[in-house]
Amino acid sequence: LWCWFQNGKLTLDTQVDLSLHPEQHTIHCLIDVPRCYESGYAIVEQDPDTGIYDIAYVLDDYENERLRQILNTTWEFDATVRSGVQGFIHSVVGIPDDSTDPPSLQSYDVAQGVQEVTGYVVDLYCWDVRNGLALDTSVDLTLYPEQHTVHCMIDVPQCYESGFAVLQETSVGSGTYEIAYILDDVLNALLIAEIEAAYPDVDQRSNFQGYTWTATGVPDLAQDPPVLRSIGHSSYTGEAAIITTSTTSTPTDGTACTTNPDVVIATVNDLTLSITRDCDAETVEIHMEYANYANQWLGIVFGESMLGQALLYTTGLQGTDTLSVYPYFIDAMSGAGVNPNTDDTWTVSQQTVVGTTLQLTLSSTFAETSVPFGSASTLTISYAFGTSDTQLGYHGSSVGRVRSAFTFDFCTCSSVVTFVEGVGDYTTVTGPVVDNWCWYDNAMTAFDTQADLTLDPYNHTVHCMIDVDFCVASGYALLQESATAGTYEIAYHFDEYWNDVLREEFLAIEPTARPTLNGYDYTITGIADVNAVERPAIHAVVNVTGYIVDLWCWFQN
Repeated sequence: LWCWFQNGKLTLDTQVDLSLHPEQHTIHCLIDVPRCYESGYAIVEQDPDTGIYDIAYVLDDYENERLRQILNTTWEFDATVRSGVQGFIHSVVGIPDDSTDPPSLQSYDVAQGVQEVTGYVVDLYCWDVRNGLALDTSVDLTLYPEQHTVHCMIDVPQCYESGFAVLQETSVGSGTYEIAYILDDVLNALLIAEIEAAYPDVDQRSNFQGYTWTATGVPDLAQDPPVLRSIGHSSYTGEAAIITTSTTSTPTDGTACTTNPDVVIATVNDLTLSITRDCDAETVEIHMEYANYANQWLGIVFGESMLGQALLYTTGLQGTDTLSVYPYFIDAMSGAGVNPNTDDTWTVSQQTVVGTTLQLTLSSTFAETSVPFGSASTLTISYAFGTSDTQLGYHGSSVGRVRSAFTFDFCTCSSVVTFVEGVGDYTTVTGPVVDNWCWYDNAMTAFDTQADLTLDPYNHTVHCMIDVDFCVASGYALLQESATAGTYEIAYHFDEYWNDVLREEFLAIEPTARPTLNGYDYTITGIADVNAVERPAIHAVVNVTGYIVDLWCWFQN
């Protein structure tokens, strides 16, 4: 706020007009200059009519401090490096107060009643099951919580698995203690990680007694004793601005999909066939309804003849398989030319017969089937059936068939090719992921397990990567084995798109499972940034399809 109000909207170090170019405000100015970081921060937005930026919201004290922590941990380099990083995009969840000028934003966490509580921690096994007596020393923890060993709390399974609570005196100076708050699963995991990091030598933990901790969270007073629930670690994200130039072109192989999922349905004779494709999820579902079923095999073949990839409802060539739908490949009009297709995977979710109507539903992903559902603009499907037997027989045998063909016209899922200037080739890479804080700021050492990530990146918990604020805010990188056998190095850093995708995957994992889930392999596809020598990056390829409008008609008109 100092640069905005006291310095006439000019950056202190570069004298750039922030109302025109906030993306040129250095991290050094934001966090290294006392008058700047002490003044607090605001988020600016651009007026679409004038192109001028103005303050959207001034942050409250809580969010200011949170932002300072993000800036310090994300860019924990010397001031020279920070001077070369410009523009910081920040996202905050909060409650607006438009009665102030400019408007202010109260942290959502503060609005929910976030509290800090400090006190001795105890495990619930010793407190509840043993009636307040420490397992190892039998000390009365209601009187002497400072004599509870670190060993008892985090090395004994029944203790650390029971969870923890923060104690406080029943009244000031009383000398007796009670539970102030029970910690939730996220805070429990964070506490264990911090104690293990503070006391890495297991053999010495019995010599350390009384662990005092400050926990921050939202009290749940509906519980007895009250529970302190962790605040949302993902309620904010930060990134240094990366500017890229891109152009797009639309191929001619079909009309772009305008709705998703995309559904095509057709009926030929007694068979109704519907295909549902979800271009975003890259999945396909096929539903077959055959109205003249008489306990015979039935199948569809992806092609104009009876040759090609097939899905067959059958007991197989020998009649010994369980009656269901199986993928086959047919390359000749003979029994020897019909073989199971082990490369494709389909899941059958419906297989019912009502009267003479057979209903089959099965699904797959674009990656798990060799039929080009994601890119085909036209797909011809033949079908055939036997007369009264579920065992397959080749065409022309005495079993008898009837075959006809469907022709489906598809919209195109992947109908845009993106070219990104100044970067490298489209690539796919797989390996274990690490957060940038542990790699760069913690000397390539996992914060929770203290494992050397250059040797054992799979000894790095998901809890560390998503539940620890400075780790999740720092972003992620993907490792691969280096030229030195048995060691790992960074292959690529994620851009913010991929950072957010990975954060969502981590957050979908049950919080209680994260502390014990070690190592996380990930496959990423994108554009390799060959210009980023010190920190090679991989950028997401975004396919965007739609009608083009000019911005004057959209905004001004």
